[in-house]
Amino acid sequence: MILKNERSAMMRLLGTSALVSVLMICSTGMVQAQDANTVHTIRIETQDLRAALDQLATEFGLQLIVQGDLAGVVATPFAGDVTATEALRTLLAGSGYDFEFIGADSVKIIPAAKSDSGEIILQDIVVSASRSKRSIKSMSPSVVVIGRDQIEAQLAKSNSLSTLLRDAVPGFMFDAQTLTSSTETFRGRDIQVLVDGIGRNTPLRNSSRILSMIDPELIESIEVIPGSSALNGEGATGATINIVTKTGTPGENIFVVDTHLKAFTQDIGDSLAPSLTLSGSGGVGKFDYAASVTGSTSENQYSGYGKQMPSDPMMGQGSFDNAENLNLFGKVGYGFLEGHRVSFSTEIVRFSQKPDYYPDVRANPAAVNFLAPYDGQPLEEESEYLTAGYEFDLGALGRGDLKLFYNDTYKQASRAQYDATYNFALVALPGSPAVEDPLGQSVIDAQKYGVKLSTDTGIDDLYDGLTLSWGGDLTFDEIKYRTVSGRDIGAPMDQDGKAVFAQLSAPITRFVDVSGGVRYETYDLTVDDFLRPNYMRYVGGVASAYFPAAQFTGGSTTYDAVTYNASAVVHWTDQFDTSLSYSEGFAVPDVGAYTRRAGTQGVPLNFSQIDVEASKVKTYELAASYDTRNFRTSGAVYMSTNEHGNNFAPATNALSQEKERIIGAELSAEYDLTENTYVGALASYVEGKYDKDKDGDLESWLPNNRIPSPFRFTGYVDSYVWDDLNVRFDGTYTAQRNRIKDETIKPSLVFNLSANYPVMGGTARLGIENILDTSYENPAATALRGYSIAGLGRTILIGFRREF
Repeated sequence: MILKNERSAMMRLLGTSALVSVLMICSTGMVQAQDANTVHTIRIETQDLRAALDQLATEFGLQLIVQGDLAGVVATPFAGDVTATEALRTLLAGSGYDFEFIGADSVKIIPAAKSDSGEIILQDIVVSASRSKRSIKSMSPSVVVIGRDQIEAQLAKSNSLSTLLRDAVPGFMFDAQTLTSSTETFRGRDIQVLVDGIGRNTPLRNSSRILSMIDPELIESIEVIPGSSALNGEGATGATINIVTKTGTPGENIFVVDTHLKAFTQDIGDSLAPSLTLSGSGGVGKFDYAASVTGSTSENQYSGYGKQMPSDPMMGQGSFDNAENLNLFGKVGYGFLEGHRVSFSTEIVRFSQKPDYYPDVRANPAAVNFLAPYDGQPLEEESEYLTAGYEFDLGALGRGDLKLFYNDTYKQASRAQYDATYNFALVALPGSPAVEDPLGQSVIDAQKYGVKLSTDTGIDDLYDGLTLSWGGDLTFDEIKYRTVSGRDIGAPMDQDGKAVFAQLSAPITRFVDVSGGVRYETYDLTVDDFLRPNYMRYVGGVASAYFPAAQFTGGSTTYDAVTYNASAVVHWTDQFDTSLSYSEGFAVPDVGAYTRRAGTQGVPLNFSQIDVEASKVKTYELAASYDTRNFRTSGAVYMSTNEHGNNFAPATNALSQEKERIIGAELSAEYDLTENTYVGALASYVEGKYDKDKDGDLESWLPNNRIPSPFRFTGYVDSYVWDDLNVRFDGTYTAQRNRIKDETIKPSLVFNLSANYPVMGGTARLGIENILDTSYENPAATALRGYSIAGLGRTILIGFRREF
C-alpha cells in the first residue's frame, strides 16, 4: 500500500529531478550553433524525413521548427560536403516541404506550394493499420495520420492520448478524463487499439484502461481508420487506432530529456503533478534501438466548480490523481540482409492510485465525501507487452512482416462503496452473507498471445500495380475475473482464434484507386464452471444478505464471421479526391461481465441459456477532401448498421442485443490566414436508434452511454509570433443530448491555450486547459454512470524538452 507521505516524498523527488534536469539542460546553451554557410561532411541514408532532419540539425547545431506533419514522409538520400542551406535544399527535394531560416540557428520547415514542374506535391504517407503498406492517398480521406510533430505540440497542453485524438479526429468522442476507456467511442461505437499492429483490447472482459496507460513519449505516429473493420480481428466497430512506436536510425544517436510540471490553479500547492522522461534512439551498423522511461506522480484534482474532484468519481474506474506511474519502453532491431530485419520490443506499465476519500455520487455533481476516508486496496495496473517481429522481402512472394506477441495485463479496480441505485450489491464474505468482503475489489488478470502474418505480393503480370495483401492470425486469450482475495466473480474463460484474409488493391489509371477484400475468422470460446459469490446490501443502513452464492455452469461455443470490405478513391484533380467505401467489422459481447451477473434479476446460471451473439457492423461511407496551399478540408457522411447490438441496460443489469442504425457526418478544415497563422475546425454529428422492443422498427434512441452528445465542434487558431513562438488557442463545444427521458446530458464549452518556444537548444512549453475555469459536466462520464460528474478545472502545464 502507498502511504500519503510516501506519495509526497516521491512527488518532491520527481519535482526536484525535473527542476535539476531543466537547469542542467539550460546551462549547456547552444554551444554547437554555427553559421548557415559552414561546410560539413554529411551522409543521409534513406529514412524518415523527420529523422533525417534531426540528424542534419544535430550536425549543424540548428533548432528545427516544423509546420505540418512529417509522418511517413521519406527523405532523399545524399552525401557530400555541404552547407546547412545546401543540405536542407537537397534533403527536402520532392518532399512537399520547404525551409526558411528565421535566425542564425533556427530553421522553419514549412509545406511547399508546388514542385519545380508546378504541380502540387502530396505527402506519400504509408498506413499500416490496414494490414498492408498502403499510401494514404489511395485510402478514404477520412483516414488520419497524426505525426510526431503534432504529438509534441499537443504535449504542451496535455499528455492525454484521448485528448490528443479528440482534438485531431472529428469522430472521437469527448473523453471521461479518468482512467477508463469505456467512454472512448468513435461514431457511437467501439474502438480497437493496436500498438505496432498488436491489439490491446481484452475482448473476454473489457479492461476499461487502454489509451490512458500508453505513454505518448514512445509514439512515433498514430493511424486512425474510421469505420468498422475486421482486418485486425474483432473489436473495431467504430474505428481502428494503430499506435506506431519509435524506431532508431543507425548512425543517428539522439538522447532526449523531457520534463513538465502540471497543477490546478484552484490549489497549486496541493495539486502538483511532475513528470520526467528520459529517452534515446539510434543505432550502430545494422543495429537500431529506441528506449524511454517515464515517471510521474500526482496529487489532487479540481473541477471548474472550484471543488476538489473525487479520486474515483466513476466508482471503481479510477482517475489520475493521488497516483504514481512508471512506463518503460524498449525496442531493438537488426537488419541482417537487405529487406530483412528482426526486432524485439517491450513495454512495462506500473500504475498505482491510492485515493484519500470515497466519492459522494449523490451530490450534484459527484463530490469528495470527506467523512468517508478510503480504506480499500489501491487501484493498480501491472502490465507487460512483448513483441518479436521479422520484416522480410522474399522477392516475387512479397514483402511483409511476421509478429509474435505476448500481452500480460493485471488491472485491479478501486473499492466502491454501497449505493442503493448505482452500486446495490457488494461481494460478501463466503461464510457471512451479510458482511462485505474487505478484499472484494475486482481484478482482471488477462493473457493474450499469438502470431500475425501480413504480406504484400505484387501481381503486375496480371495487372500493372495490382497488389495482393494476404496473411492470417492465430490468437489465444485467457482471462480470470476475480476479487483481490482470489475468488472468482466471473467465469474463467479462454478463447482460441484463427483467421485468414486477402485484400486486392490496384490503381485504375492514375485517377482511381480501388481495393477490396475478405476475412474469415473463427473463435472457440470455453467458459468454465464457477461458484458465483454471494452478494450483500444495506437496507435502512443495516447490512443484510442479498443474492446467495450460486453455481454457474459453463460451456463452449464458436463465433465465426466472414467480413468484406471494398472502396474506391477517385482523384478528380490534384486537389480534389472522393471515396466510396463499404466495410464490415464485428465485436464479441463482454461475456465476463455477463457471467458476473449470472443468477441475478433473471440472468441465467447456465452458459447454454445465455443468448449472446457476435455483433457484425456494416459501415457505408462517402468522403471527400480538397487541398490547396492555403486551404485544406475533408469530410465524410456515413451510416453503420447491425442486427445484434451490445447494449447494457443499467435498470435491469443485463445485456441486450437489438437491431441498430447510426448515421453521422464529419468535417475538418484549415485555412492559412498568413504564412505564420492558420485557423481550423473539426465538427461531427452522430445519432442512432435501435429496436428496443424487437418489433422490427427502430423506434428508440440509443442510450447516452453510446452517444453522450450528438454534435461536437472544435475550433482553433495556430500562429507563430515573433518568428518562432508557436501559440495555439482552441475551444471545444459539445451539444446537449435529451433523447432519453429524464436523462439529459448538458452542453459544455471549454477553451485551451498552448505555446512552444525554442530556447537554449530545446523547446519550452506552456499549456493552459480550461482557461476560463468553466464549470461544466463531463458528458461522457455522466452518460456512462448515470449521475453528474464534473469536468476538470483550469490547469497550467510548464515543461521543457531538449534533444542531445
